[in-house]
Amino acid sequence: MDTSIPSLLLVLWLKSFLNWLVVVVQRHYMIRTFSGFFCISLALIDSLLTFVLTAIFYLEDVSISGWHFTRYYICLLTQIACFIYAMLHWPVFLLVGLDNFWTLSSSSRRTSWTQKLTYIAGVCLLWILAALYVFWVPDVALLFGDDEKQCKLFSSPQSSQILVALLLTVTFVILYSYSPFEKWRLQVFPHSTPQCCLFCLRRVMQTFLSTWASFLVLMIIAPLLMIEMHAHLQLNVVWLSFLNSFSVALALCGRSFAPDSQKSDTITDGFCSW
Repeated sequence: MDTSIPSLLLVLWLKSFLNWLVVVVQRHYMIRTFSGFFCISLALIDSLLTFVLTAIFYLEDVSISGWHFTRYYICLLTQIACFIYAMLHWPVFLLVGLDNFWTLSSSSRRTSWTQKLTYIAGVCLLWILAALYVFWVPDVALLFGDDEKQCKLFSSPQSSQILVALLLTVTFVILYSYSPFEKWRLQVFPHSTPQCCLFCLRRVMQTFLSTWASFLVLMIIAPLLMIEMHAHLQLNVVWLSFLNSFSVALALCGRSFAPDSQKSDTITDGFCSW
């Protein structure tokens, strides 16, 4: 899609503002999980990129340590960011899910300094690997426009893939937990599910949907309305918070089949972490 540079900068400033707004509001939670540390890193990188692109746009011709920057570099840097951001959806979602399963399985609810340092190292390594992959893969091709006023950008298929997988999972869990046909449940799983487990599944899905219903509807109708978002915008703190809540819901659904002595505390702590 062709995007004018002034509108691109405006959107990037709005995205950076929204990122930091969510980070500040959820600051106590952000320093407790891998998802939170990645959200902070994303807000920092977005802000740095926005400042650099804005400076290049207004100064038009910048020389820094022998490097000569013109307005063409705005498109170049934005496309590189799109390639890197497009690669991160599935890796981040899987790592966030593993972290939530590990956290909800742990008896301790506090995050030690060792865990925080591990999260920071993991976030840095993830960004470095994504950047190295983009620069080393020969299939990556930059698309330049005919002038300095527009950039050719693209969207990421990974966000759509995750959304489809999420919708299918939520639909299955709801049908399973609310199905009045015990025979259908026995066909899906050989062992009958206790009523207390079904109640936990319903409670998890109700909490998740009541929190993110409007955002989920927006994500569904956006493609139908032909609303295009380039890859740099698709990866944002709100989207990451949404994925984190979904992974928490999956972890709680799994923990709902735990023994009764562990189930109540796990479900309660999981909801509090949202």
